Amino acid sequence: MKYDKKKHLNLLKYSEELEKQEKTLSYEDFLEFCEFSVMLMSHLHWENRDHYFELINELLNGPIEFFKLRRKHRAISDAVKRLESDLIFFEPNEKSKGFNDLIDELVSLFDRYCPVPSIREKHEFSEEELKNLIQKIFIEMKTHYT
Repeated sequence: MKYDKKKHLNLLKYSEELEKQEKTLSYEDFLEFCEFSVMLMSHLHWENRDHYFELINELLNGPIEFFKLRRKHRAISDAVKRLESDLIFFEPNEKSKGFNDLIDELVSLFDRYCPVPSIREKHEFSEEELKNLIQKIFIEMKTHYT
C-alpha cells in the first residue's frame, strides 16, 4: 500500500466526526487508517535509526539496560499520536518500511528477559540468549536500513 497523506487526513477527520456521534470507522477504513499510522511510525523510527544503533551497541557491549531504548521507542510512538492529533502529516520514505516491526520486536524481547536463573521460566531469556537475539535483529537492521 502506498501512503496517501490526503486520505490519511480525511480518515482522521472522519473518525473524529464519527466519535462525536459515538460511532466508529468501518473495519476497512480502520485498517487503512492504522496502516497509514504505522507508515508514519516506521518512518520516524527509521529517521532515528542512528541513535537506535548507538543504543543497541550499548546493549550488546555492556550490561542489559534497555530503559533508554524503550524510552526512545515510546517517545516516537507518542510523537506520531501528537502529529496526527495536530493534523500534521508528512510523506514517509519508502526505505523505512518494516523498520518499525524490527524495533517493536526488539522492545518486546525485554519483557521476556529474566536475569535470575533460579526464577527464570521456560519462555524467558538469559542475558546471553537476549543478546544473541538482539544481535540477530541488529544485523537485519544494519543489512536493510543503512
